[in-house]
Amino acid sequence: MPVRPSIGTIASVLILLSVPAKISAQRANENAIASSDDAFGTAVGLESTGIYTDSDTRGFSPLKAGNARIDGVYYDPIGGQLSGRIKASTAIRVGFAAADYPFHAPTGIVDFRFRTFPKAYGLSLGLNRTGYNGLVGEVDVRLPIIKDHLSLTGGAASAVQHFTDGTSSLSRGIAIRPMFRFGGVEFNPFWTIARFREVRNHTLVVVADGYLPKFPKKRLYLGQKWAGSAYYSSPMGMTLKAPLTDNLSMRGGLFHVNGDRDAFFSEIYAVTAPSGLANHIVISDPKQDIHTTSGELQLALRLGSGRVQHRIIAGFRARDRVTESGGSDIRNFGRVIYGTPDRQLEPHFVYTKPNRGELRQSSLMLGYLGRVDGVGLINLGVQKARYRARSRDGRTGLVTAQRDDPLLYNASIEVDLSHAISAYAGTERGLEDSGTAPDNAANRNEQLPATRSTQYEGGVRWKFTGGQLVLNAFQIEKPYFSFNAANAFTEVGNVRHRGIETSLSGHFGKRLSIIAGAVAIKAQVSGPARDLGLVGNKPAGVPSLYGRFDLNYRTDIFGGLTPTMAVVYTGKRAVGSRPLPLLGGRQLSLPGFASLDLGLRQQFMLGNLPSNMRFVIFNVFNTSSWKVVAANTLFVDETRRFSLSLTSDF
Repeated sequence: MPVRPSIGTIASVLILLSVPAKISAQRANENAIASSDDAFGTAVGLESTGIYTDSDTRGFSPLKAGNARIDGVYYDPIGGQLSGRIKASTAIRVGFAAADYPFHAPTGIVDFRFRTFPKAYGLSLGLNRTGYNGLVGEVDVRLPIIKDHLSLTGGAASAVQHFTDGTSSLSRGIAIRPMFRFGGVEFNPFWTIARFREVRNHTLVVVADGYLPKFPKKRLYLGQKWAGSAYYSSPMGMTLKAPLTDNLSMRGGLFHVNGDRDAFFSEIYAVTAPSGLANHIVISDPKQDIHTTSGELQLALRLGSGRVQHRIIAGFRARDRVTESGGSDIRNFGRVIYGTPDRQLEPHFVYTKPNRGELRQSSLMLGYLGRVDGVGLINLGVQKARYRARSRDGRTGLVTAQRDDPLLYNASIEVDLSHAISAYAGTERGLEDSGTAPDNAANRNEQLPATRSTQYEGGVRWKFTGGQLVLNAFQIEKPYFSFNAANAFTEVGNVRHRGIETSLSGHFGKRLSIIAGAVAIKAQVSGPARDLGLVGNKPAGVPSLYGRFDLNYRTDIFGGLTPTMAVVYTGKRAVGSRPLPLLGGRQLSLPGFASLDLGLRQQFMLGNLPSNMRFVIFNVFNTSSWKVVAANTLFVDETRRFSLSLTSDF
């Protein structure tokens, strides 16, 4: 049963808020805005800010592209985020933020930073009341066992999450990370596991013509009660840093992730008429094996000291991934009106042998970073990559293979025009993943082939007292994936994103903090499918303009009550992949919309415990919108809801 805070509990919290506090703590001090150097995307705990995320950066997903790092070490993820019990923050590195990052990638880098070596014993408890009576409980521990040499961090979490469309999930997780420091060597293994059960996935709406269905009633679950997915994610591994000589150092890591699916369902409503008439389809998957092993080793030679510094880096990275997909049983329950529940008895599903995809990828790397204080920075890198992939069809046994041996590179230069103004220019060529096929594709959840992508970028930055202003331009080109005539999600052409992005971040006086950013993208599809009119000139789901403005203002009320505000604007974006005669040859699109979040933050003492309270009303004006997950494929986005979080450090 969801837990509702009582009137007495709320009154007690309000009384405690009147006790001012000077906080020197761990989790109670976490603040996404305070942790952000720019507006390009930062997440801390359950909070996030900025215009980019690991699933959407400059119109692409750096996480799906395979551009994740753990404390700077290459990592091949499955299933999304790492545990917040050992992770301190997630940041998106593009432009200036990636200027000194060796071997950076075209689609940006997802930078996972783990918690640092604790200096004192500590225990943090968090209780978060999320939207629609959801509840998240967190426990974090910090144990320095041998001063400056051995410590342990970790914790556990439990969550019941609910969403606007009536879907939900139940999850449990635990994480442990011992840390060793001896003679300059840092060895940090970790183990995590998160189990998700009774997951009711978003019901998908598939549109084919020039109209959208009406929004269903809020919190009405249109799926089947028996269609609960169950899966788990278990990232584990280690990182190692060691000085070999005064000038030569080593860092590396080895990681393994299991993301097996025990059961997985997709509920689809394929709308065929403006009235909402739709085909109701349920797809059930058999148990599927998904796992990956990845790692990297780098040697860095430092030359020079003082004003002129050089760093030569040689390295090797590799991964070995297995992805099972298919074998599904597809049931068509006939025609219904979308928005009206269509309850069905659970059928006896019959599965076939799943398809099995295997890939191995490796790179030999050589890089150079040079810096002259007051002049600038140069970053050069070259990689010789080797890519091998094979896929076996579970029904026919037919095996297909792909191979590539590209030469990849990155080159950038940053010039200090004055003590406050810098300019930046760079280019990258990478071999990036293309994610997996969407749930409603004929090749559903299939690992798509890695493809070559290229980026050109440049910008200027002005650093001022308390913050910075950044303006960048970029162009990214890579193959474009969409549905073909057989409803398979496959490469159908090329896509180019040209854009301008800006970021303003800073503390203005002692009270006001601002993180503001925007990106305007002109996205264009080209290739044979476009020439034949099978797809339009715009890729699905990429907004023409996206902006976010976050504000914190610290008052003297209760010793520091801080109102917060976030304004988000999402511009017009294509829904369908092909031009439609009904729309005069245009693609079906969604209009732009804006949303407003308002909140309060307060640090206080709960007895002798440093604590933090965070209250937020999301989407204050209750704007309804659709989330585009693939061409012609939508689900209902979140509407008005609120969250209340309390964190205390022991």
